[in-house]
Amino acid sequence: MTRKERILTAAAFKEADRVPIELAIGEKEKELPICQKIARFIEEQADNFIHIGGVDWGFFGLAGESWQEVIEDRPGLYQRIKRIFRSPVGEFFAITRHFYPDLDNPDFHWEKRHISSLSDLERLTEAERKPCLISLNDYLAGVEQVGESGVPMLGRLHPLGSLVRNATMEEVYGWLISERSLIHRFLERTNQQVGQTIEQLGRQGISGWFITYAHEMFIPPWLGRRHFEEFVLPYDQQVNEVIHRFGGKVRAHCHGRCMNFLTLMAQMGIDSIEPLEPPPWGDVDLKEAKRLVGDRMLLSGNIPCQNFWRMSQEDVRESVKKAIAEAGAGGGLTLRTTGGQAGVSAYLEPEMLTKIVGNVEAYIQAGLKYGQYPIKC
Repeated sequence: MTRKERILTAAAFKEADRVPIELAIGEKEKELPICQKIARFIEEQADNFIHIGGVDWGFFGLAGESWQEVIEDRPGLYQRIKRIFRSPVGEFFAITRHFYPDLDNPDFHWEKRHISSLSDLERLTEAERKPCLISLNDYLAGVEQVGESGVPMLGRLHPLGSLVRNATMEEVYGWLISERSLIHRFLERTNQQVGQTIEQLGRQGISGWFITYAHEMFIPPWLGRRHFEEFVLPYDQQVNEVIHRFGGKVRAHCHGRCMNFLTLMAQMGIDSIEPLEPPPWGDVDLKEAKRLVGDRMLLSGNIPCQNFWRMSQEDVRESVKKAIAEAGAGGGLTLRTTGGQAGVSAYLEPEMLTKIVGNVEAYIQAGLKYGQYPIKC
């Protein structure tokens, strides 16, 4: 069975030859001598959804040009970078601060977000909108490159998620109360554009899996169920229906306390969710999640790599065994670590990196051992 077949079998709620094992680390980390076993597993055996091109979502669906410039450099301390996007309705800019000696470390500080006032939101809302730029050649090239090594997956614009991440969070959540009509107009116009774009993709034969990285911003402690049902569910449902109409599937990335939202997410057309964090990072009881939505959503994750720096390898193996025992039967499960890059980072101190790499290797070994069908653990 190929890696692609294995994932799609699990997503169809059937048993493959084994439970799929998702795993990814960064390109810099793949070059580290200590990570060579992991890198080889990813290249040869990991069962991953793989991002490919096909549509340019621009900036909130707006075409334009973007660039960045260093506006202050304090050698040995930090650099400040201005990030500009020029659109048909004017410029939007952000400022970030990056610290020496690791200027390319993804953990940097935002001094200013792109959307910093109501006038910025109004400009976005009233901008002329048409379907985004589609590239059939990029899509076909991506599908060919992935081949049978995984499942190709397109990103899709989530307007509210993009707004939360590109504005000061407390202002956005305040706008949901003080500027409800403006927020709804923004969501109506932008999600209509997203749906029209996906419809054009479908008519060109581009379908398959789509992913969004938004929903973790719409659950506690950020939002409650009432606001989720008002500002998220109807708009996502509308877009997901278009995806399903053309035979596509929807995958959601959602950290945190999503347990009480799983049935709503299934209702609005999400076909797969990850990373399903257990307590204390989230609140997901995998056995209960399987009971509630395990015949409607592919469940992915539940292996808490945020804790790999302190867990023993036996702890990791037991965590994998437990996840498979609770949700592996009948398909519908892929193993996945709950944090980015399984916690592996070139910026870690050597002792911590060694500990985490050993636990990632234990995760792989346990998945291969306990994940064989029929499940016996």
